[in-house]
Amino acid sequence: MFSRVTAPVGLAALLCGVSPLVLAAEPALAQVAPEAAEAEQSAFNDSNEIIVTANRRAQSTSSVGMTIQSLNGDVLAARGVSNASDLAKIVTGFTAADTGFNTPVYSLRGVGFNDPSLASNSTVAVAVDEIPLPYSVMTQGATLDLQRLEVLKGPQGTLYGLNATGGAINYIANKPTDDFRAGGQVTFGRFATAIAEGYVSGPISDTLKARIAVTGTLGGDWQRSYTRNDELGQTKKFAARLQLAWTPTERLKVELIGNGWLDRSDTVAQQLVGFRAQVPSNAVRLPQVFSYPLAPRDARAADWTPGDYGRDDSFYQLGAKIGYELTDNIQLSSISAYSDYETHASTDRDGMVPRNFNVRSNGSITSLYQEVRLIGTMSALTWSLGGNYRRDKIYDQQLTSLPEGTNSFSAGFHFDTPDVFSRQKVETFAIFGDGEFSLNDQFSVIGGIRYTKDKRDFAGCTADNGVGDTSALYTFLTNLFRGRAGLPQVAPPAPGQCVTLSRDTFIPGIVNDSQTEDNVAFRTGINFKPSPGSLLYATYSRGYKAGSFPTLGAAFAIGYGPAKQERLDAIEVGFKTALLDRRLRINGAAFHYDYFDKQLRGRIVDPVAGSLSKLVNIPKSEIWGIEGDMTLTPMDGLNLYAAASYLHTEVKEFVGINLFSQSEDFKGQTLNFAPPWSVNAGGEYKWALSGALNGVLGADYGYRSRTSGFLGRDLPMDIKAYSTLDLRAGVESDKGWSLIVWGNNVTNTYYWTTTNRGTDTFTRIAAKPVTYGVTFKVGY
Repeated sequence: MFSRVTAPVGLAALLCGVSPLVLAAEPALAQVAPEAAEAEQSAFNDSNEIIVTANRRAQSTSSVGMTIQSLNGDVLAARGVSNASDLAKIVTGFTAADTGFNTPVYSLRGVGFNDPSLASNSTVAVAVDEIPLPYSVMTQGATLDLQRLEVLKGPQGTLYGLNATGGAINYIANKPTDDFRAGGQVTFGRFATAIAEGYVSGPISDTLKARIAVTGTLGGDWQRSYTRNDELGQTKKFAARLQLAWTPTERLKVELIGNGWLDRSDTVAQQLVGFRAQVPSNAVRLPQVFSYPLAPRDARAADWTPGDYGRDDSFYQLGAKIGYELTDNIQLSSISAYSDYETHASTDRDGMVPRNFNVRSNGSITSLYQEVRLIGTMSALTWSLGGNYRRDKIYDQQLTSLPEGTNSFSAGFHFDTPDVFSRQKVETFAIFGDGEFSLNDQFSVIGGIRYTKDKRDFAGCTADNGVGDTSALYTFLTNLFRGRAGLPQVAPPAPGQCVTLSRDTFIPGIVNDSQTEDNVAFRTGINFKPSPGSLLYATYSRGYKAGSFPTLGAAFAIGYGPAKQERLDAIEVGFKTALLDRRLRINGAAFHYDYFDKQLRGRIVDPVAGSLSKLVNIPKSEIWGIEGDMTLTPMDGLNLYAAASYLHTEVKEFVGINLFSQSEDFKGQTLNFAPPWSVNAGGEYKWALSGALNGVLGADYGYRSRTSGFLGRDLPMDIKAYSTLDLRAGVESDKGWSLIVWGNNVTNTYYWTTTNRGTDTFTRIAAKPVTYGVTFKVGY
């Protein structure tokens, strides 16, 4: 997707000429437009502190004892954040990896899970207006028409609907307004990209308000084959959000929310960077594969088997939030949601013309969510108590075409397209409580606890695609293994049936399994406010991420064994301070994580197919780091920011299979997708030109140090260090319009954020080269 999609801005900011980059404490926290918080809470308190809802209640940032990064919708727009993957532009310690399927992998402070299965829950919980998006494939349209974004770092679970070891991302959408407002923008950019966005908001009656926002993106091919005349990479996307706010009485408030998006874009082509035969003895059969030219160091250069690589993905979510004031100090809150996702997509995973590893994915997810919560205050105590229930059904199918892969030859048989699928049912129940008690004006203590029970039912296998070639191979293998075990021969599976061999009897068929887990997550801490606008805090917390079953190819049932739940124990100390009449804000934090049973998409050596993927657990690992950020307003109109984090990750205990198909002790190795250094810096300057016009100049710099797509330092899986620079300039009018010329990655840096191991190849997914364009927006 074209990287410069910008969310519609609140009309109040347009009409008042408010700077879209009002930086504050965390580390680039911006002003929240008053229209979005009307009737509930001003964006600022009397001390001009920015208000966030990280603790499920309105608080100034300097009162919240955790690391939060929050930006308003104008800042996200100005800095080119169009989806969750773009958050690396603004959030230190955050990475987003494209798995090559439809499932992005989000990591915070090195805590992530690199499994592309649809049923894989992220270590980073994502919600829109507190309504969970339980699977990362659902997060694409979340940045539409935002009031602000809040990123919470560290284990979560006592406050939001999902347990998470890495953190939480909460998108807060612009809300319906008391008076009529409308606005929109159009963007034209490189690669024939056109983006149109707009919103309409206002009252329908004295008690009912509505807001609708829409966006659509069309873009041309941006990738090109380096061996023939062919191109790929078109973008076709549409997203919408409808909100109704009904207040029939002073004590009752009802919000109805509908979100949805469609994606008809091309899947991304990958760059071939190396070879490693999965079954080395078969490499001589495939000279066309192992002599294929590697991709040049050009972001646009890639290769793929000729064909159609479009996707047909859709998502919608219906939600209801009901709040009722039982008394002046106690509120009953209910959140209900139904989410529906569907995908059909073709992907070339090998980066070459030969069909070494091509995949056609089909899948669906339905998710039902219900939360009930009591929120109250009494004297010095603010508390909440509640529970939630989630029920999900996931279908995930991968039709893999690998006739030119070394693992397609076995025991004298040659097969083409095995069918991999899984069906899963997930039920999660939780009860939780959280509170903060003020000991006096300076000291307060916080505490929270959550009990969660998670049950997963799994049915899946590798199956013949109906042709019968895979069935013939596994008939031979079944009777071979049964004969060695002294068991009688069995009839072959019919074409189209499951061929995965059972653990003990080697009979081909579907694999049925289940896993039930429970846990108790908690957090506790103390806050000290030495002066207004400043805070010292220390916290100790424990978070869990539920176990998971994979969708992958496996000759034996053991390949579908689940990863068990992971646990993270976190200690964090930090400070927040405001100086120079709040023109300078400095924040810092240090943290230490003990990581138990980290989930990983690792490897297993299969006696039939060679090295294959498998979910595994790393028994023990460790993460520690420091973060700091600063925002400065040295003069009216000039806002500067800088943020940096250092991260140390280390495996303390784990023996597994490496990418050479060898057993290895990974003790001392670093975790994947965890760059030690991440830096974000930049600023914006606004000045009066003439009359109602203001000039605007802005720049944003980002840096990420070296990491890897797998454990250890296997060179083809390296993700090298990179830095990017984005620039923008234009004019804004006090009458509610602006014209901005912008460029992203203006240095045309060649970099990538993902590396993959396929059948016999290593590939990477390159980020887009320099992009540029112009955006015009207007509001009424």
